[in-house]
Amino acid sequence: MGNPKILGVGSTGTVFKGVPVAIQRGNTGVRAIKNSLFISALVREEFILKSFKGCPHILQCYDGQYSEENEKITYNLIMEYAPHGTLRTLININNPLPEILVRTYTRMILKGLSYIHHENIVHCDLKPENILLFPPSYSSQSPSGENFNLKIADFGLAMTEEEKIVNDEGCCFPKFRFRGTPYYMSPESVRGVIDTALDVWSLGCLVIEMIIGMPAWWKLEGIEELMFTLAMERKPPEIPDGVSEECGDFLRKCLVVDPKGRWTTDMLLNHPFIISSNQENRSFEEMFSKLL
Repeated sequence: MGNPKILGVGSTGTVFKGVPVAIQRGNTGVRAIKNSLFISALVREEFILKSFKGCPHILQCYDGQYSEENEKITYNLIMEYAPHGTLRTLININNPLPEILVRTYTRMILKGLSYIHHENIVHCDLKPENILLFPPSYSSQSPSGENFNLKIADFGLAMTEEEKIVNDEGCCFPKFRFRGTPYYMSPESVRGVIDTALDVWSLGCLVIEMIIGMPAWWKLEGIEELMFTLAMERKPPEIPDGVSEECGDFLRKCLVVDPKGRWTTDMLLNHPFIISSNQENRSFEEMFSKLL
């Protein structure tokens, strides 16, 4: 690849901005290239990503290639390049985001997450750093006119249905017993229970962060206190003051402590908080089309 620039470090490798040689010849543009010595981990992630081909709210993977660097064999995932960075960058700049945008962005993330769960996969590490920003499509623009198209990325910690069976049986894969980023982990995941409900809890924490510009657990003093709160006290983070009734109810549905009572992604897609964002977008599109 030509002139690589480091974009970040994912759960299973370093991500560069570059143009692979094959793409240079075809002159088809910049890509994000995830590179790692842990070949099996990237091959596994490639397999997972390719099951989401065509989903507009999940990062697209084009190819996987071997390369030799410093006399060592590495593997490269060739993926879409997100020119606008991550949701973390957007939160840090705007701090916080207006609720009208939070509604729209939450709907996009939910659509991607629903697709993931329908494939019987748990992402396990949903957080602002793993949500990438792309230029808006016409259909995703909001009344504020400040929209991006959001896509879920980094499936290095994701768990497939087959791995979940192994995890539930307590077999010889201890790496599956505890995964994720602490500030977005659910009470049951701290105890090693991994299922799609974990991602819904993470989404609730992420929505709070978009609203207040800080992690949902910002009042806690450190990771130890956070893990104690999740594992022993088993309580959700506080619902922010000043949010709409619909937003507050949506968050309560995401942050039910018992995973069996937590709403699924499909249920949440029909929640008024999400449906109203669809209606706002349609009204905006109708208004915009009349001006053309």
